[in-house]
Amino acid sequence: MQHLKDRRETARKVTMSDRFDFLEIGNENPRAVPQPDAPVPSGNTGIGWKPMRLKAVEVIGEPGTGAGQFSAPTGLDVDRDGALYVVDSNNHRVQRIALNGDVKIYGRPGNAPGQLWGPQSVAVHPGGQFFFVAEQGNNRVQCFHLSGQHRGVLPGFRSPSGVMFDTEGRLWVADTMNGRVLRFDINSGQHIGGFDATMGVVRPIALACDMVKNVYITDGSTNDVTRYTYFGQRGGHALGEFRRLNSPHQVAIDAEGRLYITESGANRLHVFDQNGNSLTMMDTPMTKLGSFRAPSGVALGPNGEIYVADTLNHRVLRLAWE
Repeated sequence: MQHLKDRRETARKVTMSDRFDFLEIGNENPRAVPQPDAPVPSGNTGIGWKPMRLKAVEVIGEPGTGAGQFSAPTGLDVDRDGALYVVDSNNHRVQRIALNGDVKIYGRPGNAPGQLWGPQSVAVHPGGQFFFVAEQGNNRVQCFHLSGQHRGVLPGFRSPSGVMFDTEGRLWVADTMNGRVLRFDINSGQHIGGFDATMGVVRPIALACDMVKNVYITDGSTNDVTRYTYFGQRGGHALGEFRRLNSPHQVAIDAEGRLYITESGANRLHVFDQNGNSLTMMDTPMTKLGSFRAPSGVALGPNGEIYVADTLNHRVLRLAWE
């Protein structure tokens, strides 16, 4: 285990990044994509109303192979203690970055149990003691304990891209190239349901579940996000019948029902309200940070933190609402 603060001065010189080196924002505002059709809140005349905006407040990581360094980070998750889990895809591992800056690394390149090849997403169990990783290169999902112990393998997938836990503590897997989403009881490993092509699933990429058990599926074939009830009744396009995104990836949902979606093809983060109205987009967090490059992961922390995996810039950004 290595502490990021040991690298504080080097990180600052190279990328201004350390787990707790916050950006000096000053008077500089992030460049938000104009939203002329952003909805005016109910009961507001629109006079003096300002659209919602996000700002960058922290850079985490830099390119490389060491602890706290990334090569094409993809999926993200946050545990109940606020620790950030980053799928370090091209380094074939997962990194856990605690709030005090400590880094723990799970996995190494390979195809044996406990090794990883081409991991894409991570889901932390609500209990906080273990997590699951969707591994495209080995067509499987693996479980790790926080101690580092490998706990098991779920095989039989084709390029699985997404994993999540629902409010009942059940594991969902986006079995991408098999065109289906599967639900599992993690205590028994038994498959207990899911969605497939007969329900409109084509090429599922990522998954999210809201507080009332609706399941949201990002589809790489149709380039939209579809909402389903827990047991598979299709609720339609979550973002409007005719809306299409540009290579959407991970989706996260906050307590107010807002959807945060990374669009890797458009190099931006897009936020919608629960009715599918666009609230804001961000493509350039700050001038001195440059633009997003194929962002793929997004996750929300227990205290309102918004994390984005800026994949081809090999870093993770923490955002906040202004």
